[in-house]
Amino acid sequence: MSIGEFILLIAAIALVTLILYVSGAIVSRDWSATGTYILRILVVAIVAVIVIPVFRDAAGEFHLGDLGLLLAFVLLIITIRFLIVDELTVSDEWLASIVIALIAVILIYVVDRVADEVFDIRLLALF
Repeated sequence: MSIGEFILLIAAIALVTLILYVSGAIVSRDWSATGTYILRILVVAIVAVIVIPVFRDAAGEFHLGDLGLLLAFVLLIITIRFLIVDELTVSDEWLASIVIALIAVILIYVVDRVADEVFDIRLLALF
């Protein structure tokens, strides 16, 4: 791994952390953040940037097609449910997990498309 790839990986983790924070704040309507909440978001961002593409690519090796994307999304929902939603005040935890994951995936896609069009770089080629 070159230094440029490492910097891009750190930038992707920071950007996904910010996206997950905004998604959680939109769902819970609480924009405050404690140290443990930020640490939990950072762990989920690392899972989203590093672990989820591995699962997606492994599903692709077994010729499962788009099922890999579905498995990656389900893994994201589960990690959000057990790491982030415990810190939020919501009435239905699984529904909040699904909505946070959906908002995060949409924002990740928008940021990736803007980075691709403006800077000609695939910053977050996760989903």
